Amino acid sequence: MGNDDAIDEEKLILCCALCCANVSILPSCGCFGCSGKAGICCLNLECCFKPGAPCLTPFCCLGCKCETDGCSVLNSQCHALFLVCTCAIPCNEEVPLALSIAGLTIYPQCGFCIKQKALKEDMQR
Repeated sequence: MGNDDAIDEEKLILCCALCCANVSILPSCGCFGCSGKAGICCLNLECCFKPGAPCLTPFCCLGCKCETDGCSVLNSQCHALFLVCTCAIPCNEEVPLALSIAGLTIYPQCGFCIKQKALKEDMQR
């Protein structure tokens, strides 16, 4: 999990994906609550309503920050309970390029209920 990110993308199990957007399942006990972030270029707005989550700046549950590593032109992530929806244009480390339908991933590798960690490893090769 990168920095103080609300979601550990490596644990996500891919359900549906089309290019730079996907829907995943978060299979952990820490999935209670909801969080979200949206960004244009390197400016991100975030919200987090999860028990034990770190405080965001400038407000406790709402914040903004500038990220300079691996910026996408547009990015978003929304999490509610065990579902996580992510999107990035162009794709980045948190949102790998993928094609998946009902848990069956076709690209970049074939398999059923593949974790995003495996997709990231394919991107790095």
